[in-house]
Amino acid sequence: MKVPLKTIFSWFEKGDMPTEHQFQQTFSSFRHLDENIKMDEVMGLNETFQKTISSTTFTNHLQDENAHYVVLAKLNASNLTAKNVEEWKEKLKIKLSATIDDGEETGNVYTKEQIEEIVNIFQAKDNEMLELIAKINEILDSNDDNLDELQEIVDYIKENRKQIELLKESEVNPEANFAFGGILRPTDNIIVKPGSAKWFWAGSGVYENASGVTIENFGIISFDGFVWSVLEVNIPAGGADGFIDLTQED
Repeated sequence: MKVPLKTIFSWFEKGDMPTEHQFQQTFSSFRHLDENIKMDEVMGLNETFQKTISSTTFTNHLQDENAHYVVLAKLNASNLTAKNVEEWKEKLKIKLSATIDDGEETGNVYTKEQIEEIVNIFQAKDNEMLELIAKINEILDSNDDNLDELQEIVDYIKENRKQIELLKESEVNPEANFAFGGILRPTDNIIVKPGSAKWFWAGSGVYENASGVTIENFGIISFDGFVWSVLEVNIPAGGADGFIDLTQED
């Protein structure tokens, strides 16, 4: 039988002489460490257990892939909407490094089909150039003594071989950013997309559509994606002023 603390305290006040019985009553009022406490002796324990679920129910909940699917993503991400995906990409700082044309959206890389089409154009231009070089070599191999003007052209090509090879590379090498745009006249309307690069053969005149650049006789006009520039090419060819004239209509 337990004794109230107030009674026990009264047995041990100053000047008291506790008896053997009082000592027994005092220690009997507390639990010893060797004594196990029964569950029904813990206040409120049974009521608390009534509010818990069984281990089977809890395990089934953990294995239910549809549990909390409204607020939690499934392992296979099948319940994510397009908006959810974009939000995750933005949060994780995921950005596509390469995109292709999609409807009205312009990508930053070419598709395989587009690349094949461009390569075919470059190959055709390269074949034309090779045929022209073959014809020039055929003439040079002849014994005609009246090839002074043509020899001057050949000399010019040899002196400027590096620049010509660079132009040729721009046509046949997809990694070269410059593309051959054709032959220009001062009145032509030039269309070049911002960021793209092209070069053109051009006759004499002022090219207002190319930032007003001027060709004295004959040369190359190029656009590097931002700025127009000119390379003057003096190739004698027997025109009215001794140079090739590209300003005349075909």
